Amino acid sequence: MTTQKVAIIGGGIMGVTLAYRLAQRGVSVTVYERGDNLGGLASYMLYDGVRMDRFYHTILSSDTSMQSLMEEGGVADKRHFTSTKQGFYDNGQLYDFNTPVDFMLFPPLNPIQRVRLALQVIAAQFESDWHKMDVVRVEDWLLRVSGEGAYRKVWKPLLRAKFDTTADSVPATYIWSRLRRMMGTRQGVTSKEMMCYLENGYYTLIEAIAKKCEAMGVKFHLKAPIEEIVIENGQAVGVRIGGQIERYDAVASTLASPILAGLIPNGDAAFRALLAKQQYLGVLCPLVILKERLLPYYVLNITDDRIPFTAVVETTNLIDPQHVKGYHLVYLPKYLAPDSGLANWSDEQVKSEWMKYFRQMFPKYDEKNIVEFVVQRAKYVEPIRPMGTLNEIPPIQTPIARLYMGNTVMIYPDLGNGEAVTRYATKVAEQMLADMPQWQGTAAVPAV
Repeated sequence: MTTQKVAIIGGGIMGVTLAYRLAQRGVSVTVYERGDNLGGLASYMLYDGVRMDRFYHTILSSDTSMQSLMEEGGVADKRHFTSTKQGFYDNGQLYDFNTPVDFMLFPPLNPIQRVRLALQVIAAQFESDWHKMDVVRVEDWLLRVSGEGAYRKVWKPLLRAKFDTTADSVPATYIWSRLRRMMGTRQGVTSKEMMCYLENGYYTLIEAIAKKCEAMGVKFHLKAPIEEIVIENGQAVGVRIGGQIERYDAVASTLASPILAGLIPNGDAAFRALLAKQQYLGVLCPLVILKERLLPYYVLNITDDRIPFTAVVETTNLIDPQHVKGYHLVYLPKYLAPDSGLANWSDEQVKSEWMKYFRQMFPKYDEKNIVEFVVQRAKYVEPIRPMGTLNEIPPIQTPIARLYMGNTVMIYPDLGNGEAVTRYATKVAEQMLADMPQWQGTAAVPAV
């Protein structure tokens, strides 16, 4: 018997989950991560001895893959379920936007607009074929069902928040998917939204699964940037790192598509071009650490397009502040189109501009309660999938033999959240395991 050797490039939640699923089936796995820690976008920062998520993350009660991983990782006892609330900031006022009653009394809309908004949510639940949504512009779909008033006051600000200037080419699948996902976690006649969090942050799960991996022989290399995926005779045979070639039976990449394109200079030219052209939204996401609560909401949506950040996310209305040393954590995200000049702003410039509007929105909040303003940023956050580009989604088994890939480009029409990513990692593992008997002339080593 032989043990297949696989290299995984990227130690985010996709890479760690993939390593775990392969190791469970006896595969010898080595993970290469260029950062100081595992996690990728789900990594953490330390403040005052407390581990805090760099970016905010949503885990719903209906996320079966994530819930299963928590159980398998032995961290279910660190999981807490909470009902959360959201609101809207419109013309200087805050409005609840949670229950059907809130829906039907939402002051920025008149009665007819409120009914049409409710119909939009209902329409999403009854439409099960995402292919129909993929060929309709999201703006056209929303206007047709919700009408101009609800679109302008509710949907347009949300589209601006998520897609920046790229919203014109976005298919209806994106809002359709979000509505179906969020409604799937509401419970009872009060329609309360149930979410959960893990003590010490999202990284708690990644850390737990990584430990399970190590117990099964998985090796993790941090601060280990791959220089090239070595390709011989049209197939991946290993990786080059530190000028040395490490040979493997197969290589799996969980990197963003353009980064993978740069690692396969000897790969299929058409495939490299396909990867390189894939665009992503980036994000500027300052974390404001407070001594006192700011809002009663987990998320406050913003309709005023003069405000640079597009939501206020107070995660300590989900996370009990006792688990973050009594601090209150507020994220002020701004998703960035690929050509956005804001990506080049300095941290000080971001702080100056963001705080100007923070003061405008919350004039009564005592700034003495602000203890830190930390700017977090990332270049590859959400892939942009325009209409009519389904043929540009790459396959798990790439045109290069024994080179596999899995990233958020490929999970469409699902959203780029932990639930969809971990489910897709399992799908990649299943594909690799199914192909293993076909690998011939490999670098396999005797099993122990």
